[in-house]
Amino acid sequence: MKCKTCGGEDIEVDETRGDAVCVACGTVCEESTIVSAIEFNETGGSASVIGQFVSDTSSKPYPGSMHASVRSRYGFMRNSRETTLAKGKASITEVASRLRLQNHYVESAHRLFAFAVQKNFVQGRKTMHVVAVCLYIKCREDKSPHMLIDFSDALSVNVFTLGSCFLKFCRLLNIETPLIDPSLYIHRFAGRMDLGSKTQLVAQAALRIVARMKRDWIQTGRRPSGICAAALLIAARTNGFPRTQAEIVKVMRVCGM
Repeated sequence: MKCKTCGGEDIEVDETRGDAVCVACGTVCEESTIVSAIEFNETGGSASVIGQFVSDTSSKPYPGSMHASVRSRYGFMRNSRETTLAKGKASITEVASRLRLQNHYVESAHRLFAFAVQKNFVQGRKTMHVVAVCLYIKCREDKSPHMLIDFSDALSVNVFTLGSCFLKFCRLLNIETPLIDPSLYIHRFAGRMDLGSKTQLVAQAALRIVARMKRDWIQTGRRPSGICAAALLIAARTNGFPRTQAEIVKVMRVCGM
């Protein structure tokens, strides 16, 4: 070990306090280090472990004599936790495959799911709901054209149930998801309107309408799906496609316009 300040190698280590101090300049190189060695104390014919157990997912140490119900709160039930994480990743992979999400969404969502397990957010909730919320957060952060109702359809769950879980999870971890840009959904839903060779033309016109709505503050306070539906309806009619509001509502999965 070398001192980061003076580069000296004369380091005095105090194993009882877990400190390492440079003799030359007095810099504390290490402080409150955790010793991985296990020591046992034998008293009265019985052996006991010296020290305290610290889990990789817990914030507090605790002795091995704690009750099982208390140990579970501090992350001692490692087998149960690892099983939950493994099942969560399998569920994330399954949902991602249904929505054709790439692998990096799975890895990012699994890290969020690990936080959910650590904060006991999965207790009292269905795992698939938490999995869908983790994936949706990553879709929002990466500006993917996926809506919460897509996850609702994939899991056959009420969209308001997922929405409530999403808000509570963001509040728990203090996650600030970016606002949704309506233009993200233009090309996706334009391809479902049977526009033929003019699909790209209608999509470009709808993008210009959305941009004008932004400049005129028309989209403020309105849902992105509604803005997208209105832009596509106007763009389709201006390009000679007599689409009705009912057809747009069916494609966009929004309420009556």
